[in-house]
Amino acid sequence: MKKSLVAALTSAVVAVTLAGPATPATAASQFCEETTPNSSIFFYKKGSGDAGTGTLKAGRWRYVSNFDLPSGYTHAAASRDSLLLYNAATGEGESGTFIGGEYSRVQTYDNFSTGWTHVEAAGDSVLFYNSGNGHGGTGTLVDGEYQHVRDYDNFSTGWASIAASCDTAVTTTARKGSAQSPKSNLGYGTLDGGVFTNVGNRDGEVYLGTLVATRDSVLAMAKTGAQLQYRLTTAEDGSVGSFRKTGTSGVWDLVGRTSDSLFFYKYDGTAWTSKLSGGSYANVGPLNGVSSGWSIIEGGV
Repeated sequence: MKKSLVAALTSAVVAVTLAGPATPATAASQFCEETTPNSSIFFYKKGSGDAGTGTLKAGRWRYVSNFDLPSGYTHAAASRDSLLLYNAATGEGESGTFIGGEYSRVQTYDNFSTGWTHVEAAGDSVLFYNSGNGHGGTGTLVDGEYQHVRDYDNFSTGWASIAASCDTAVTTTARKGSAQSPKSNLGYGTLDGGVFTNVGNRDGEVYLGTLVATRDSVLAMAKTGAQLQYRLTTAEDGSVGSFRKTGTSGVWDLVGRTSDSLFFYKYDGTAWTSKLSGGSYANVGPLNGVSSGWSIIEGGV
């Protein structure tokens, strides 16, 4: 990560065009109320192990550091104060504290199960999931350490996307509809104390695509041709509000989050930041000078 965040933003890939009022948020969990939201964000290149960190708060980027890590990590998940890295092919990983944009390794691992397709963190917890067989696992991610809590063998298969706010995990599965109007099945529940508890499911939602969550909100990004259709809602206390259209943009390769912000990125280095908090979205603007080729962008909540 370069301190002066190489390609200029093109007009073809623009910010989300806003539409509609904000959805009021409900009260967050006690843990989320009593801990400090995490504005740290992490960048990683799988092939080389190059890594960089910074902070992204209210959509404003600040560089912190760059360093080398082992190559090959396929997933990253960040909680309120920690970062977990995982290699799905080997089962290796590491974790450490992640506060103020500073990552400090605490533990390394060589005994994770291989083949997890999704790894997502809430405020103090991590959810591992295999979309092929429906197996899962959860644990806590606090003070730089991962502690396994529970295994699951009865999740539905085929979850396409998982996002987690500070205390709520949200999943979506694409399902068949008409060619003009595909649908999504939505699942949601609490993710705290190292345990996932299902709260509800909604079938037949409009097609939601990929999900990304900040501390209390979820943005859904459905690709339609050369555009992304955005929908927005809140996610707290295990509940998810109704999704509403909030605009469109060009297609991005990666979208990273922090507790109140989003980092939109194309592999050529094109980047844009925004704010997402309390069920309300606001553009901030482009970032020039961002390095190309990042394979993972992940921030805390």
